[in-house]
Amino acid sequence: MTETAGRTAQDLAAELTVLRGVDWASVWPGPPWGPERILREWCGRYGWEPLTFDRQLVARGPSGGRLTFYSDGQWAPVSGVGYDAWHVKADGAGANSAVLAAADERWPVCLDVAAGVLGAPLWTGAWDAEDFPAPPAPAYWEDRESRLRRRSPYRLAHWTDRGEGGAAFVLEQPVSFPTWTRDRAGGSMISLSVYPAAREAG
Repeated sequence: MTETAGRTAQDLAAELTVLRGVDWASVWPGPPWGPERILREWCGRYGWEPLTFDRQLVARGPSGGRLTFYSDGQWAPVSGVGYDAWHVKADGAGANSAVLAAADERWPVCLDVAAGVLGAPLWTGAWDAEDFPAPPAPAYWEDRESRLRRRSPYRLAHWTDRGEGGAAFVLEQPVSFPTWTRDRAGGSMISLSVYPAAREAG
């Protein structure tokens, strides 16, 4: 079993502390066009260091992790920001049970860290919870049919700031389908996504 993200729970806390204070209304329109200096200034407001300068922006966050600014390859508008907090892969099908055990151990640590920064989530639970909420917007997480079929997201927690230009924070733990098999190597990850707060939410 191999962990590939190279991030710690403390790294997640550091990234979240910055992300919580972002002026999201100024981020959703996307980074400015122009000289590289302007992009660096736009990112530098929050200690982000741009790593790519064409199509989709990827930046290094304060803790050293990678933040991906999803924008359909057009730079703007930004439809979400993603950060991988943990990612483990089985070295073979025989390690799938170890992946699930590691996922069970890692999730509460990351959830506690996130709650320490963002407060109690609006909802948290597992894929088969009867009260698992529908996504406020399609991009947030899988719909009910897909979730029950794929057991993904395996676990989820979400928070929403509905202020002007607000943001929805989604911490989720998918488990890849091969992890449930006996003949294919699987994996699991914990990712943080930030989306524009859905107007229809609340």
